[in-house]
Amino acid sequence: MRRMRGLILVVALVFAACGGDDPTEPIHGNDTIDHGDQITPDGDDAKDDAEDVSGRTDNVTPGDDNSGPGDTGDNGGGPSSDDGNGDSEQPPDTVEPNQCKKEGDPCEDGNPCTFGERCDADLMCVGGEVYTCEDDGRPCTDDLCDGKGHCLHVLQEGKCLINGICYDEMTASPHDACQICQPAKDKAQWTRGSNGVPCDPSSVIETCQESPGGTCERGVCVPDLLIDRNCDDGNPCSIDSCDDEIGCVSVPVHGGDCYLDDPCKVGTCNQGTCIIPPDASCDDGNPCTEDVCDPVKGCQHTELNDIACDDGDKCTVLGVCINGECVSEPRNCDDGNVCTIDSCSSAWGCYVTLVESNCCSGGVSICDDNNVCTNDDCDEDDNCIYTFNTAACDDGDPCTDNDTCELGECIGVQKNCNDGNACTYDYCENGKCKHTPLDGTPCDDGLDCSTGDTCRAGQCIPDDISGCLCQPTFYNPVSKLVTLKIEQNGQTGNALNLDGKPGCAPVDDCCCGLDNAMGPLAGIPAAADGIAKAMNEGKIILMFDHRELKTNGQPYTLAFYAGKLAPDNPECDFKTKNCNYIVDRRVMDDSCNPLIALDNATINGNKLVAGGLDYQFPFSLPLMDGVNLDIVLYMARVEADVTISGGRIAAMTGILGGAVPKQAIMDAVRSIPDSEWPPEIGMDKNTVIGLLEMLVTPDIDGDGDGVPESASIAIKFTAIQGTITDTYQ
Repeated sequence: MRRMRGLILVVALVFAACGGDDPTEPIHGNDTIDHGDQITPDGDDAKDDAEDVSGRTDNVTPGDDNSGPGDTGDNGGGPSSDDGNGDSEQPPDTVEPNQCKKEGDPCEDGNPCTFGERCDADLMCVGGEVYTCEDDGRPCTDDLCDGKGHCLHVLQEGKCLINGICYDEMTASPHDACQICQPAKDKAQWTRGSNGVPCDPSSVIETCQESPGGTCERGVCVPDLLIDRNCDDGNPCSIDSCDDEIGCVSVPVHGGDCYLDDPCKVGTCNQGTCIIPPDASCDDGNPCTEDVCDPVKGCQHTELNDIACDDGDKCTVLGVCINGECVSEPRNCDDGNVCTIDSCSSAWGCYVTLVESNCCSGGVSICDDNNVCTNDDCDEDDNCIYTFNTAACDDGDPCTDNDTCELGECIGVQKNCNDGNACTYDYCENGKCKHTPLDGTPCDDGLDCSTGDTCRAGQCIPDDISGCLCQPTFYNPVSKLVTLKIEQNGQTGNALNLDGKPGCAPVDDCCCGLDNAMGPLAGIPAAADGIAKAMNEGKIILMFDHRELKTNGQPYTLAFYAGKLAPDNPECDFKTKNCNYIVDRRVMDDSCNPLIALDNATINGNKLVAGGLDYQFPFSLPLMDGVNLDIVLYMARVEADVTISGGRIAAMTGILGGAVPKQAIMDAVRSIPDSEWPPEIGMDKNTVIGLLEMLVTPDIDGDGDGVPESASIAIKFTAIQGTITDTYQ
């Protein structure tokens, strides 16, 4: 329909120029019609500078029906009547101001907001009816009179009007970052944007999947990485899962241990709520475990052996710890009195019930020989009968326990005074256990990092603890990098502005002050494929640790570790699952603080920013598979989109940027011994050095002498959750 309307207007223009039937409606060069069908003054197909968008709204001023106010169609605007000779008088064309030739001719007074002017007897253009065009309320249109009683709402250059809303050229759709305003292609519809632009893929993935980010490809947002949706609501007393139809589902748990902020204060789940008692601690109530608080792993319970214990049962004695359990013997409640029935209650211990018989009176045998180790009975004739028993007794030694009658004598078992401390001599004296220090005796303090362990004042003290002055603290879950890629260019979404200056790199493929001078290296297959291969095979395992994470815009510390899979899950799928990792102790100082850390990280909404001009980032740069360069990134900066779930970072997608002196890069390559150079990359060391020399042009003046000596780099990454459980040397 639009194309037909355009054709009709072209015909009308040609017809009017040739003296057609309706000369009172001239077509001016700045008149336009509906979007996409512009008419130019010379009649060609070029796109006009203006576009009338009146037809796209109900807010159109009177007169937009192609007839001005009061225009009846017979006031000179249409053909004259036939003169009877078959000829029709053709009135002259509309003339310009002050060019009237004959009274009554239509003319133009030069004011676009008048219409219906005529030449008077003095050949002056007069009588135009004045009208106005109101603002249509759109900031992207110019509201103009067309000189014919109509109003034009002309779309401005570099603007789109989509669904009644104005957008600037190159503005992305608020609903789809891959669709943008491109007036040259379509002023009324979204059109496909450039490839490689970051986007949110949430609308194109399944309910139970998520992705830390996406990239526009041919107008569609393609996820960078698909992982299982993290439905963890942060509540330890719920079972969280994902339903393909409705999404995340949480089922409350009743019963079982739980903890909140402090992993060493254990509570109990009550109808989906973790209840922490005021006196909560790591004490599990088991006398046969050593309970300690580990700030990373939480409460740790080490099983004890050969330690005296009390299981709390009044009907047991001589408890000894065996593999973390208190194993006891039954209490002997036999009192050696035939005139009582002996019983035991776990709550209060032994008790008796009196027996009445010819031998017993008031619980006392008439044959009582005052020996607890004999049963004093009698027959029907009241003759006394004495038999040995196994009754409980007291041998008079306070350092024996569970004394028992054997063959008429009271025999006790030596009291167990073992305190589990190898640096004490344990014995009993007057019924009390004593523990005398064994100073100077070799011992083991249980720490692999200490040497020269010796008993001192009853404690095992090492001579040298330089290897274990501290225990590191990790703030799990950490963000484990899944993909790592050096981007090829300095375009939006692929690089960062490191120095705050307008210059960009590489100069032939960059914009907007974005810096990535080492980008051309990414075009070398050995580099791009090698890094991807190393990440997929787990040869490179890197993690961000969000230390005391804050998501309210306040600063926190973002630490960085290198590590490997922990021994307890060697087959864990580190590309999609939350696996356990151990990290290299060498990335920490003597106080166990991370050596690589950005202390100004902030999160606003879902945007994380850290680092800047004054920050350094020691880094083992994976230039190629098997070629890791130990360098320092100056002006280090991290920008990322984060997915937050349950107050924790569930996923990240972003860019790590920085600058490296070019000479430091060359020196790092040269420092790799020839014997360690990986042959599988397909090029020798000198070739790589030559490529670096040729492809990398310094773009950052790091030393302030006015001459760039450092090359910027942009490393794009994605990350999922992981857990650090320990360190390794």
